Amino acid sequence: MISRTPAKAILFGEHAVVYGEPAIAMAIDLYSHVEVSKSEEFLVDGSPPEPRYHSYIIKAYEMSGLKEKVNIKIRSHLSASSGLGSSASVTVGTISTLFALKGEWSKTEIAKTSFDVEYAVQGRASPVDTSTVTAGGFVIVSRESYGKPIWEIEKNGIKWYVSSLKNLNQEFIIANSGVRGSTGNLVQKVYNFVSKNSFGMDIIREIGKISMESIKYLEERNLEKIGELMNRNNKLLTILGVGHEKTSKIIDSVKDFSYGAKITGAGGGGSVIILPKNEEKVKEILERSKIKYYLVRPDLNGVVLIN
Repeated sequence: MISRTPAKAILFGEHAVVYGEPAIAMAIDLYSHVEVSKSEEFLVDGSPPEPRYHSYIIKAYEMSGLKEKVNIKIRSHLSASSGLGSSASVTVGTISTLFALKGEWSKTEIAKTSFDVEYAVQGRASPVDTSTVTAGGFVIVSRESYGKPIWEIEKNGIKWYVSSLKNLNQEFIIANSGVRGSTGNLVQKVYNFVSKNSFGMDIIREIGKISMESIKYLEERNLEKIGELMNRNNKLLTILGVGHEKTSKIIDSVKDFSYGAKITGAGGGGSVIILPKNEEKVKEILERSKIKYYLVRPDLNGVVLIN
């Protein structure tokens, strides 16, 4: 049994979503594959799992409710701590495949259980990554219902609504800074900033406003306005302290040839998402700087069983 799960990129609202503000994310056509087969003992890639390296997979197996022993094989083209939801992609793929073995495959339950796994491992999380790679396409995750939600997720008395948005069939460029950021540490860093600075929540709320404002322009495919909002969002993330000199350098280097660019994900390095105005020029700049990049489009399917 094999599941294929996309990566994700957050267009607007990272970090602010933890405080109840909306976030807009999209599944992208970079994938991880998880294959599960029956085994005499619980294995990951043919060996006993190590908590240090396989915490998400171990927790996913525990929370899946599967009683049988299995060997879980992971194939992923996603770099860890790159801001593209590598842990969410593997977690969702693992839960999807384990649920399929139980004969209980449901995207709603996959999304909910996968979020529980990430929350348990990270200690603090939002359902953006796991819901996006499960659903596919563009999604808005918010504390208030937007349109007709595809599912609702509740944790510790907090409810999130996950809704689909109209697909923006647009090519983006994801540039990897090569610096690995720790999601848990960065979430804590923002929490410390917001707790100690009176204007911290003002920044969080402003990011939320940008997320809501973006919906209109995404539906209209107004690339100029989308780019402007990406730049605004990035400046606010920098104030929150999740920027990095490497990501700032990438953003500055492509600004003349892009509508907008910003950190995507937790920050502290990781990746930059670029909405190119002149794709060839942006690629040329990144190649000259020896920056690894991907040309990506939205994945509309989310997690799927391929065998």
